[in-house]
Amino acid sequence: MLKKIALGMAIIFMCSFVFGCAGIKDDSARTKAEGAGVGATIGAIGGAILGQLIGGDTGSTLAGAAIGGAIGGIGGYAYGNHVAAQKAKYANQEDWLNASIAEARKKNSALQTYNRKLRHQIAQVKKEIRKLKAKHSKQVSKNKALLAKKHKVDSLLKEAKRQLAAAREEISAQNTVKADVAKSKGSDFTNSLDSEIATLKAHVKELKKRTEELASMSASMAV
Repeated sequence: MLKKIALGMAIIFMCSFVFGCAGIKDDSARTKAEGAGVGATIGAIGGAILGQLIGGDTGSTLAGAAIGGAIGGIGGYAYGNHVAAQKAKYANQEDWLNASIAEARKKNSALQTYNRKLRHQIAQVKKEIRKLKAKHSKQVSKNKALLAKKHKVDSLLKEAKRQLAAAREEISAQNTVKADVAKSKGSDFTNSLDSEIATLKAHVKELKKRTEELASMSASMAV
């Protein structure tokens, strides 16, 4: 039932923006509206799920979807505004798409490197913590040593959250590019961008896992 409600709300939000965008002739305004549509759809789904978890009933689910859709629409409009500004820098749509693909590839490379580095850092911190616990027999001494390591974990967690937020913003921006280009060029023209977006989502999934792992470590090290 939850999935059906969330999906229904998502369809309603998306359809309203699709038909709304169709009547907008100004290219920049249409791009902003498309961004709002993508954001509203994602927000509606997330809000519906959160509302169901908190309230446990259909009313809470619908309320959550409505609130999430509104918030997502605002955020999506911001992405659309950013994308429209970037698009204006290029002579034609094809140059803009190629630049967007290049940017997505750059972000993917950076995320891949960051995830690899973060995996190594987490493994190293875990190793250091195990050594500390084995080395210190006195509780006070152990607590001080663990607190120092907790500060390191918290620092890694803060940066991981920042990277995660930036990566999610990149996905939203690229989805707005995709929606805009697909309208005039067709879906086949955006295949390369689709591939980069899929890779971005995979990197974000891994980064989210590492972020949750760091958060769990930090909580367990409270002294």
